Amino acid sequence: MKPRAKWLWLALAVFIPLGVAWSTYPLPDASPRLSQLFPHGSPVSSRDIPLEDGEETVFAGATVLKRLATVQNQIVVVTVIDGTRNRHAVHDPLFCFRGAGWEIGGEEMIPLGTGAARLLHLRKGEDRADALCWFSTGNRQFTSPLLHWWKTSLRRLTFGKSGPEPVLTILSSTSEGLPDWPALIRAWPGLQDL
Repeated sequence: MKPRAKWLWLALAVFIPLGVAWSTYPLPDASPRLSQLFPHGSPVSSRDIPLEDGEETVFAGATVLKRLATVQNQIVVVTVIDGTRNRHAVHDPLFCFRGAGWEIGGEEMIPLGTGAARLLHLRKGEDRADALCWFSTGNRQFTSPLLHWWKTSLRRLTFGKSGPEPVLTILSSTSEGLPDWPALIRAWPGLQDL
């Protein structure tokens, strides 16, 4: 056997079992963090919203929390996606908004405790909406989908030893009006700790 063929067989013998291990090893998810979002006695009142048919397909296997929340008379839709069991469910929110027919009219960064969120100004015909999005590991917030991909990939490669699963948080305005986003974030304890 030629030396090149030996190296190829050796690489296959190493990487195939590792690939199987990486894809089947059960990583802990972010459920404990998600369960703290609406604690008893919270200043935030909320109720569950069912996922739409398209969302159920895209988020199949992922843990998704979707609620209508009221914070100091401001109403938002909260969607938090934990892709531990379906990495493909978490992606750049721009794809979802554009796929739903929204145009991005502008965006800005909103500072959070240990990072930032991206505020998207959306429009569809005469309709206007806002969406505030960020990825979070529980102790750091960031807006880069590429950084999210890197962190989740590294987490799988290290069998969860590189840190907690990053989740995607999206706060969307409703027909009730556009919220005062900085005030809403300040008034919602635990939101940034996802």
